[in-house]
Amino acid sequence: MLPALVALALLLLPGFVPLVLIGLRPTVAAAASPALSTGIVVAAGSVAAALDRPWTATMLLLGTGLAWLVAAAAWFGLRAARARWWPGTQGDRSLSSTAGPEREGPAWASATALLLGTLAAASIVAFVLTRSADSPEEFPQHPDTIFHLGVTQWMAENRDISYQHGTTFARGPVTSGYPIGLHSMAASVALFTDVPAVVAVSAIVLVTAGVIWPLGVGVVARIAFGGAVVAGVGAVTSVLFVAFPFMLMGFGVLWANLYGQALLPGVLALGLTVTAGLAPNLGSTDPVGRGFLAAAICLPGLALAHPQAVITGILFLAAAALVAAARRARAPVGTPWRRLPVTVISSALVVGVVASLIITPGSMKATGAPGPEMSVHDALQDVAGFAPRVATPAYLLGVTVLVGCLAIVLWFRSALWVLLGLTVLVTAYYLNTAVDTPTARLLTWPWYNNAIRIAAVGVLPAALTATAAILGPARLVGRHRSPGWAWEGAVAAAVVAALVIPPSAWVRRDVKWLRPYFHPGVARSWANPEELAALHELAAQLPDDAVVAADPWKGGTYMYVVGGTTMLWPTEKANTTPSLRLLGLRLDRVGDEPAVCQAALDQGVTHALTGGVPFLWGGSRSRRQYVGVARVSNSPAWRELSAAGPYRLFEMVDCADRPGG
Repeated sequence: MLPALVALALLLLPGFVPLVLIGLRPTVAAAASPALSTGIVVAAGSVAAALDRPWTATMLLLGTGLAWLVAAAAWFGLRAARARWWPGTQGDRSLSSTAGPEREGPAWASATALLLGTLAAASIVAFVLTRSADSPEEFPQHPDTIFHLGVTQWMAENRDISYQHGTTFARGPVTSGYPIGLHSMAASVALFTDVPAVVAVSAIVLVTAGVIWPLGVGVVARIAFGGAVVAGVGAVTSVLFVAFPFMLMGFGVLWANLYGQALLPGVLALGLTVTAGLAPNLGSTDPVGRGFLAAAICLPGLALAHPQAVITGILFLAAAALVAAARRARAPVGTPWRRLPVTVISSALVVGVVASLIITPGSMKATGAPGPEMSVHDALQDVAGFAPRVATPAYLLGVTVLVGCLAIVLWFRSALWVLLGLTVLVTAYYLNTAVDTPTARLLTWPWYNNAIRIAAVGVLPAALTATAAILGPARLVGRHRSPGWAWEGAVAAAVVAALVIPPSAWVRRDVKWLRPYFHPGVARSWANPEELAALHELAAQLPDDAVVAADPWKGGTYMYVVGGTTMLWPTEKANTTPSLRLLGLRLDRVGDEPAVCQAALDQGVTHALTGGVPFLWGGSRSRRQYVGVARVSNSPAWRELSAAGPYRLFEMVDCADRPGG
C-alpha cells in the first residue's frame, strides 16, 4: 500500500500546484499534473546528476519547490501585467459552456462524479491486477521486462534517475535518449519506500492505470460532452476495454508505453481548451491562454513518458482543431476571420501528413515482420468485439460504441473529433493486421506497426464514444425531470451498472488475458520464482566486481535484478558489438584463442552462468548466438564454483595470451 500511495503523491503533487497557480480548475490540473510531475522529477534528477549529487527526498523537495516558486512568480507577474496593461478585463477569454445550469448542477457535482468514477475504475484495475499476479514481486514473463526492471534498479542503486544516465544499465554506447519517465518515477518510489524495483514498478503501473488514466479520460469526457455526471461515466468506461490498460500490463512488456498513454488524456484536456478557442465547446470553461501555457509546460513530461503519446495526442488535437474550425466557418456572417482557421488548419494537416511520409524513422517503419497476421474476417471480428488478437470479443461493448457514434452525430456534434480519431485508429488496426503492405505502413508506423499498440491508443476515443452512448438516454430523461442533472446521473449510473456488474464479463476476460503473462509455464517463462531464488543464491557468492556472462534467453540476466550482479549481456538486445558477439559464440575458447581472451578482458568478464530453459521463441537465437556460453562447462579455462536450481556458476581461470603479447 505504501509504495502505491507514494507513487500517487509523486505523480500528482509536484505538477498540481503550478497548474493551479496558473489558473486551471482543480480537476483539470489534477488530470494534467502527472505529465508535469514527470518533467519536474526527471529535470531535478538530471540536474542532481550533473552536479554529482545523489537523488534523495531532499533533492526532490528542492526541485519541486523551485517549480512552485517559478509558477507563483509567473502568476504574480501575469496578474500585475494584466492590472497595468488591461485594467478592467478578466484576462483570457473564457469559453462558456452550453450545457445549461440544469445539466451542469452544483459546482460539487462534477468533481464528485469524477471522484466516484475514478474510484470505481481503480477498483476494477486493482481487481484484475491482483487476480493476475499473486504478489507485487511477480512480473510479466516477456522480453522487455528485464530492461525496465534493470533500468529502475540501476537508478535506485546508484541514486541517479537522470536522463543523461538513464540507460547505463544496458551497457550500451549511449546512456540516454530512451523515454525514462516511468523508470525515474519508479526508481524514486523504490528509493523513498525501500522496496525492490519490481514492487516500485508494480506500484507505478497500478496507479497510472487505475487512477491517472480514468481520471484523465473523465476530464476529457467532461470537456467533450458537458454535464455534471459525464466525468464519472468516462472514468468507468476507460477501463472496460482489454486493449488498454490491461494488454500493455503484460504484452511486451510495454510499461513505458502504458505510462505515456495513461498521461495523455490530462495533456489532451489542455489541448482541447486551446482548440476550443476556435468555436464554443461543451464543458470547456478554462481560458485559452492558460490552457496553452499549461499544455506547453506539460508536453516535455509527456515526451519523457513516451514519444508515441505525443504523436497520438497530435492526432486527436488535429481532429479537434479541424472540427472546431469547421464549426467556426459556419458562424454567422460578420464573425471575424470565420473561414480562415479551417483553411489554415487544413493546409497544416496536409503539410504535416506529407512531412511525416518524408521523415518517417526507418526503425519505426520497419518494425515487425511485414505482411498480414490474420484474415480479413478475423480482423473485422477484432474490431467489432474490441478484442485484439486472441482476446475474448466483447460484442456488447462494440454495440455500445456503435450507439455512441450515433449519439455523437445526433447530440454531441462538437465532439465529432472523437469519431475522426476512432475512425483513423480502427482503420490503422485493420490495415496493420489484415493488409500490412508498405503503403499501409505509411499510416501505422507511429505505433511501430504493432496491433497491440494501435489497439491500445484506440481505447481513448472508443471509451469516449461509449460514454456518449450511456450519456444519450440519461440526458433525454434528465431533460424532462427536475433537477435534470440528478436524474441524468441516476440513469447514467444505472446503465453503467447494467453494463459492468451482472456478468462480470469484463474482469474475467481481462484476467484471462493478463494472468498467463505472470504464470506462463516453463516454455514461456524467462525466470520463474524457483529460478529467481537460485539466481539470488548464486549471486550472493560472487564478489562485488564480478561480471557474469549468461545466455539472456535463459533467464540468467535476472541475476542483476535479484542480486545486483553486473551482467555481460544485460538484456537479449545487448549482443550488438563484434566483441560481444564473439564472446557469445566462443567464450569457451577464452583459454586458447587470444582474440577471445582480449575481448573477455576488455569487457571485464570474470564468471559465466550456464543452464536454464530458453524462452519460447528464444531457443534458436540461443543456439545461434550463445553456444560459447553453454560450452564453458566443458572448457578447462573455466572452473565450476557452485550450482543452484537449473543453473551452474563458473569462474574463468585461464586466458590465452593477448594478440601481440
